[in-house]
Amino acid sequence: MNDPKAQQIEIEEQRNWLIEHRKATGASWAELAKRINIPQGTLSQFGSDRGYRGDEKSLAEKIYRYRQMLAEQAQIDVEAPEIPSYFQTETSAQLEQLLKWAQRGRIVVAAMNAGLGKTTTARHYAECFSNVYLATMSPSTAGVNNMQQEVLEALGERDAVGTPQKLSRRIRERVRDQKNPLIIIDEAQHLSEKAIEEVRSWHDATGVGIALFGNVGVMQRLTGGTRSAAFAQLFSRVSMPLLRTTALRGDADALALAWNVHGKAEVDFLRKIVTLPGGLRGATMALELASMLASADGETLKDHHLQDAWAQLSTRRVTA
Repeated sequence: MNDPKAQQIEIEEQRNWLIEHRKATGASWAELAKRINIPQGTLSQFGSDRGYRGDEKSLAEKIYRYRQMLAEQAQIDVEAPEIPSYFQTETSAQLEQLLKWAQRGRIVVAAMNAGLGKTTTARHYAECFSNVYLATMSPSTAGVNNMQQEVLEALGERDAVGTPQKLSRRIRERVRDQKNPLIIIDEAQHLSEKAIEEVRSWHDATGVGIALFGNVGVMQRLTGGTRSAAFAQLFSRVSMPLLRTTALRGDADALALAWNVHGKAEVDFLRKIVTLPGGLRGATMALELASMLASADGETLKDHHLQDAWAQLSTRRVTA
């Protein structure tokens, strides 16, 4: 990694590389301009025969930095292991059963701490079955109108506009005649009380299945405290709640199997770290880094690689 300011940057070399890179990738000037963060007109002039009449040295330095970034990312791609695609864990199997039940026209709730695979499972389920729509909420979609727009985008309507009444009518019309439609609301903890009640109204009007996925705060809002009365109508319709605060031993074993990790010490270590904040996500990051450390040592992955990786990722060192 070299600082362009400390290098002798050859302008023609960067220009020639840019031209060849564009040919090799088939990218347009507009696409490259976004990637390198240089205005399209400026970049296309720099890459033309006539050249750019402005500060070419500054442009050449930006292109040099972009080249370095590509080279570094390519090296990481070579060194980093391939992360396994979706695999079933004990928790994901329970979530799948929950979603199957919801698709029969029920309201279900899954409240889990981060890193236990609820989003991955929801996405996989939506990819595998028809009439399943995944809408992910955020702080900006807390209100009724923004929530409706997010759901309509999941239903295939981008940039939907209109009053809340009209948007809910469109949602009801979209799902009314479908066979076993299911709307999965992920990160549901961000929704306001009125937004959650609006979602309930779709179910009451059409029988559409609703799955509310979120953190443990979702269940707390539905079942306890001063808000319990406000959510009484919704919770009375929840047919199958699932509350999970930590990953299960079976989740760790499934993760180890997916990564082809079979040693007792390594599996035991994974069983410990999946119970800590971050769950399976944190353990996956540890496996990825540990695999790179093992590769650098010319060894197969061992528990000390996992411990070193976990120590780098977290201040919580787990004793093997």
